[in-house]
Amino acid sequence: MKRRLALLLISALTLNIFSGCSSTQTVKNENTGSNTTDTASAVTADEIRDDENLPADANTDTETAGSTDADKDVETDDKTDDTQKEETASEQESSDDVTPGMTEEMLARSIHFLGDTSRLASKLKKARDDNTSDLNIVFLGDSITAGSTTSKPEYAFVNRVKTWCRNNISKNTNVTNSGIGATNSYLGVHRLERDVFAYSPDIIFVEFINDTGDQFYKATMESLIRRCLAYENDPAVILIEMSLDGGGNAQDLHDPSAEYYGVPVLSYHDAITPEISEGNISFRSSDSNPANTDGLSPDGTHPNDLGHLMVFQMIRDFLESTLNETDAPETVTPFDASSDSITGDIYKNAKISDRTTDDYSIVSSEGFEDASTAWYFPNGWSASQDGATITFKMEFQNLGMLYYKTTDKKTGIAHIVIDGEDITDVNGDFPNGWGDYAASTELYRSDKSTEHTVTVTIKGDDTRQRFEILGWLIS
Repeated sequence: MKRRLALLLISALTLNIFSGCSSTQTVKNENTGSNTTDTASAVTADEIRDDENLPADANTDTETAGSTDADKDVETDDKTDDTQKEETASEQESSDDVTPGMTEEMLARSIHFLGDTSRLASKLKKARDDNTSDLNIVFLGDSITAGSTTSKPEYAFVNRVKTWCRNNISKNTNVTNSGIGATNSYLGVHRLERDVFAYSPDIIFVEFINDTGDQFYKATMESLIRRCLAYENDPAVILIEMSLDGGGNAQDLHDPSAEYYGVPVLSYHDAITPEISEGNISFRSSDSNPANTDGLSPDGTHPNDLGHLMVFQMIRDFLESTLNETDAPETVTPFDASSDSITGDIYKNAKISDRTTDDYSIVSSEGFEDASTAWYFPNGWSASQDGATITFKMEFQNLGMLYYKTTDKKTGIAHIVIDGEDITDVNGDFPNGWGDYAASTELYRSDKSTEHTVTVTIKGDDTRQRFEILGWLIS
């Protein structure tokens, strides 16, 4: 606390906020209080690199559970030893007041909801004080978490957190990046067993900007939070809320569950919005180069190098304050999975069913083969001709489809029939889109789990005859 107050006094005299064009967007300002209006010139990518003492050619060894194809080039390095840890911590301590990025006012605003930090304090202090135990951190999210639009992998906020934790908490820190582009908390809650719990997490960060604007995601996020809190390792759970150009975000959908369960919420949106309104920062940078730091995003959605730095600073500040200011309980109180749910805990048993699982049978198949293109969902089924059909027998209460949307104008429509009843058509065509991606949609919801038959038939035309089922979303 003394350190933070000292830095606040320093920041009032030597501001480190960056200039940019005045925002032309109408931004909903949910924060009160004015912020600094003095500005300084934008920093370079090298200055951002130097802020965290990363060598120009630094590699990362963050384990990647899922991301877009463009984000697979993650390399490895050796863990920092104790001497390096002390030296790096000292360098960071002395340079905080001139660190490019968030001011102390922005860092204070970034704590959207403090919640219960006792689990986090317990995990951090155990890792710091016991050099024989691992600290396992998992980031679950979309393309922002995956690190899209950074100029180098080491500039992504997930990799910065890994480096900082190794230098300041424990050299035995393991970080898994389970970010997959274009995904949301509906798919996220079904991915938990495969992409989160498989890594025995002590701390789970969750980020889904793609939930913005749809009330459906209130229920998916609640089930996701409940399942994470109930995991056998009693992990700490923290939500990260991002922002779109214009201020769009998913906080209003995630807040009810976070507040109900005492889950901390860190908000990049809250931190940057007043600065954008005051003209101190431009959300969009002047071009698509991620290293161009005259703004925060090259495309209005994904943060650039500077934006990722700010997200990291927000997380680092929260981890530091929790470690230094929160008492760790001797024992963590397990989550009561039978406790009341505000949305009914619809997705409490959510999972992905594909060729690696034994929870289905194929009744009949004509024109489908055991194959799927997406490297992060490789165990599905695909067809390449009009009229191809496949029928599954599965037990579920709720059912969704995970499928591949493509831009090549060769993917058609799948007609879905459940128990002999026509349900819907699912269109896998994404013409003129930004890229191919794994899409998810809910098909069926009921009050109890029972056995069903599900038939998928391809409705193609002369060119659009392909369709890929990447998996089934069962709960």
